[in-house]
Amino acid sequence: MLKGVDLDVWPGELCVVLGANGSGKSTMLRCAIRLIEPDEGSVELCGRQLVGARGRDLREARRKAAMVFQQVLLVRRRSAIENVAYGALGELPLSRSISSRLFPDEVAARAHESLARVGLPDVAYKRADQLSGGQAQRVAIARALCQRAEVVLADEPVASLDPRAAEDVLVLLGEIARVEGLAVLTVLHQPDLAFSYADRIVGIKSGEIVFDAPPTALERDQVNALYDGEVR
Repeated sequence: MLKGVDLDVWPGELCVVLGANGSGKSTMLRCAIRLIEPDEGSVELCGRQLVGARGRDLREARRKAAMVFQQVLLVRRRSAIENVAYGALGELPLSRSISSRLFPDEVAARAHESLARVGLPDVAYKRADQLSGGQAQRVAIARALCQRAEVVLADEPVASLDPRAAEDVLVLLGEIARVEGLAVLTVLHQPDLAFSYADRIVGIKSGEIVFDAPPTALERDQVNALYDGEVR
């Protein structure tokens, strides 16, 4: 349960949320695009109020945000480039979204550009189920770029990756924040990665924000206190 959480994330920054299991990190991300309905308060996404929005208004507002999950949600039997192009589904009429072969040339070109942006142009025609974990997570980020999202919400995107792949994904998230001007909010369970790559670190404990500061303004003891009582 969240308690009076008030958080703004701005274009051009990578904001990392830390906290113990059950602290409310993932709930906050899901409330941000109303995958979970907040009991009270407001949620504003790129200047649009989500609480109370319905139907088409809600769908259009949500298109401004892309979710990247711990378990990468790719269509396993489709190629990497098709999975990236699926980021544009929300802007296509139904008749052109049934098959990737019907996608406009502009969408196909954008998908290739997005895949190149995350450093994977050479896997474009590999099936998703043939990709490594790190490659699959990069494809998911490329899909967000193809979607033209302005906000990326990543829920423990490196939890199942080896240390090198995890660092590569954090570097990439930081780059798309600062170079592409996206607002990136990432839930992590690895304080060392947060200190290395975040512009801001937000600590949540028992549903409340206990600190919100750049890494240089935080002590390790403050972060360690988030996990007091957790079996690790």
